Amino acid sequence: MNQLNRIEGFAGRTSFERAVTIGFFPTGHLMKKEKVLDSNQLATVAANLLNQGILEAERTSAKRIFRELEANRRVSLTTLKMEDGGTVRMDLSMDATAFNGTLNFSAWRDGVMALVAQLADDLRAEKSLPVFKPIDSPADATEEEVGLNLIGCVGATTHDGMLNTLMLGIRPDPSRPIVTLRLVYVDPGQFASASSSS
Repeated sequence: MNQLNRIEGFAGRTSFERAVTIGFFPTGHLMKKEKVLDSNQLATVAANLLNQGILEAERTSAKRIFRELEANRRVSLTTLKMEDGGTVRMDLSMDATAFNGTLNFSAWRDGVMALVAQLADDLRAEKSLPVFKPIDSPADATEEEVGLNLIGCVGATTHDGMLNTLMLGIRPDPSRPIVTLRLVYVDPGQFASASSSS
């Protein structure tokens, strides 16, 4: 079972955060600085990067990104410049182990579109998006899962009669100025059971 299939908050737990700390090196400095961004700031940056890098990109470029992610490789999306001149590289990765059915480019793109649309709706409504941590212990987590924060927003799609739910994970590298956006398919059953018990 995918370790990120059950997440705090959606699995009956209530602890969550509202911010993520990222590290970067200001231009001309050897000392690492940290910047705390709230979940809405991160969600805005991520939604814009996903929209520009996948949804508005040429189909061949978006398909290349999908193939890289499907092969469990990270893709560099862009480098962001911070207010004081430092830079942070923004990468993209994917965990599709909880995807129901056969994942293809169209299903993946639809999922990204649903996630970006839901993020945009929540941000426009000025909802405060929570940040969830995976339930499983770090000892059981892969390198990509350690330090992963999941934004409390879900993009849901149905293909061939099967429901899939996609969430956005954000993982700041602990030692380098890199933030990885991770597209994480999660078990849709936990959302149905959580909403029916409300």
